[in-house]
Amino acid sequence: MKTDSEHDLSGFPPSVLIINSAHKWVGEAEHSMNLVQGLRSRGIDAILVCRRNFPLEDYAKKNNIPHYAIKMNTNFNGIHDLLDFLKLRSIIKKHNISVIHCHRGKDHWLSACTRLFIPREKRPALIRTRHVTVPVKKHIFNKWLYKNATDAVIAVSKKSASSLDGLPLPAPPAIIYAAVDSRRFSPDKRSEQMRRQCGIPQTDPQAPLIGLVGRLQRIKGQHIFIQSIKKILGVFPNARFVIAGKGSERKYLPLIKLAKEKGVFGHIYTPGFMDNIEELIASLDVGVIASLGSEGSSRICMEYMASRIPIVATSVGGIPELLEEGNLGALINPGNPDDLASVVIEILSNKTPAREKVENAHKKALEFLNLDRFIDETLAIYRKYSFPPPEFY
Repeated sequence: MKTDSEHDLSGFPPSVLIINSAHKWVGEAEHSMNLVQGLRSRGIDAILVCRRNFPLEDYAKKNNIPHYAIKMNTNFNGIHDLLDFLKLRSIIKKHNISVIHCHRGKDHWLSACTRLFIPREKRPALIRTRHVTVPVKKHIFNKWLYKNATDAVIAVSKKSASSLDGLPLPAPPAIIYAAVDSRRFSPDKRSEQMRRQCGIPQTDPQAPLIGLVGRLQRIKGQHIFIQSIKKILGVFPNARFVIAGKGSERKYLPLIKLAKEKGVFGHIYTPGFMDNIEELIASLDVGVIASLGSEGSSRICMEYMASRIPIVATSVGGIPELLEEGNLGALINPGNPDDLASVVIEILSNKTPAREKVENAHKKALEFLNLDRFIDETLAIYRKYSFPPPEFY
């Protein structure tokens, strides 16, 4: 891995604006934060523009990240959009921005329209990262946005790149996989205290702990996980289960009701959002991803890999790419609790084959899914499509 001093930035001192209009702390929000902090660790002037009064702004404040917060309403709003346009143009001028890197539709459109009012010879490069797998609508406006207003497109997986099929792109999308912080997510974080907190008794410390970590949303498949538990308990009656993730009480109540109906409620720990989630992940014996769709890139999959625990994941989005079509973890079809239970039972019963996959997945997390590679590949795009612009005025 290169040190900061080994990265040659001679002749390339860009000022980069990372803009993300996310209103939740989702994978692409952390992706953007990794990007800002990674660039700044290289001595690059990277600034965040985010949505006002939402999690990205909170994170930037807590971590002393230079940022601006603007309205960025999801829907069109003439007055708010005009104010955002004026503010963004002012930021670009003030910091002499040479690269704008956007991550969602709203910020992409806002950036593209703002660039139209900057003289061509002083216009920053516009880069878009595509995080999701939902196909882009191919109407005339999107065709203009991607072909004429965007210099380069990055996708977080091949599956995410396929969402752009049929659009007249300036060049094929670059595939740049995200990064995981292997200092934070590490097998060294395994904690017997955490396992006891999840219901593993001191009298039976080897009892299996199976967990699903992810925000509470139906597409994440927590209800499928709950339906798989009874079959697992039939073989491993001492097993305990954990469902962790951000979500309101309103979202937890249907899951609790389902667990009671299935007779497994007493075996499940539901801590909600956890600041020390890395300890929980490292303390699992099996990490489950039961998603029914989406997952352009799966942050939790990479965190499981870095924590060196066996993975059972649905074959959706970019997950098969991360797990190399099942060579680094077990892949199952989405929406089938019986299959999920059977694979968990197989892993717990026959640990040797699973351990080889776990070790190879951990190696990939350390050697490939790291911040250094992520920043290197992103900088290569910046170098290709931008140059330090002259003074704005």
